[in-house]
Amino acid sequence: MKLSNLVSGAFALTMTAIAFSGAASAQDDIKRMNLRWAHFAPPTWGSAQAEQLFAKEIEKRTNGKVKIQFFWSGALGGPSELMDLVASGAVDFASFPPTYYPAQWPMMGLINSLPMTWQDPKLAMDIQEYQIANNKAIQDELAKNKLKVVLIHGLPPYRLQCTTPVKTMEDLKGKRIRTFGDWPPYVMQKIGAVPVNVPLGEIYEGLQRGSLDCGYNPNENSGFLKLYEVAKNWSDINFGAIAAYSSFANAEKFAAYPESLKKIFKDAYDVAVAWEKENFDVAEKKHLADAEKAGAKVVHFEEQDKLNATFPDMLKTWEETMCSKNLCEQAKSVVADTRKVMEAAK
Repeated sequence: MKLSNLVSGAFALTMTAIAFSGAASAQDDIKRMNLRWAHFAPPTWGSAQAEQLFAKEIEKRTNGKVKIQFFWSGALGGPSELMDLVASGAVDFASFPPTYYPAQWPMMGLINSLPMTWQDPKLAMDIQEYQIANNKAIQDELAKNKLKVVLIHGLPPYRLQCTTPVKTMEDLKGKRIRTFGDWPPYVMQKIGAVPVNVPLGEIYEGLQRGSLDCGYNPNENSGFLKLYEVAKNWSDINFGAIAAYSSFANAEKFAAYPESLKKIFKDAYDVAVAWEKENFDVAEKKHLADAEKAGAKVVHFEEQDKLNATFPDMLKTWEETMCSKNLCEQAKSVVADTRKVMEAAK
């Protein structure tokens, strides 16, 4: 064997050993932890599956030192309790829609609920990601609520799952439609429907008992909730996509994590977000096919253009409403950043 080959081989082995020891030593400051994650939704949601992937990536990248246990469907607290659970440190993470708490999240609630604005959930996620990283009003809101976003999510366009067919604007009048937060109710009132704010887990029962005429969900949500069992008429009406709920950590606890663990969280975030973006269409098609197989039928909404014309610029409407609440400066900055990302995506 030539001396040069021997030296090269020895050097390569040495560098491999150094790299391995460096990776090991980089995790020396990561303690063994069993973290608790409270969730408002079931594990079958695509976004929830992204969170499970996120947790698995963290466990894998910490060599099993950091494990995350999920408590699904409000097992540790109802929708109105989850924010306090994570903000107080009673749990390490919690997933919930900020729009369930409109008073605490007036700015972040824009991307989490505003109808008739986006068609692409990936764009909605990009907008939220940009706002969290760059918008002071959003950052101040997070700091005030003592939370840090660890994972974002998206939802394809919201549609209606009704007990009777909805084909026209006239068909919407008087319909009791499931809503949440402030802005879906605004839209429903404008079109003559009756908004009924109902948590995700209560939609099925509302349709079954007759207190609701329609669910307001993307096809995926409607599928894993099995709404096709109680609402056979799935309208293709399009109310637009949003950024969905968010996954939060207790800010103080997260700040105390070593930098090596924070980097692992960021790497796991990238993996989970990429997976979720790639699976929107797959999940939508699967759940719609399941619904049709179970006897639901897709009802074509004939007046989408008329619906769109009723809400020409919801960002402007939202901004004006926030200004009337003495939140004008913050709202203008959030809308400006939103439009900036939308324009860049064209």
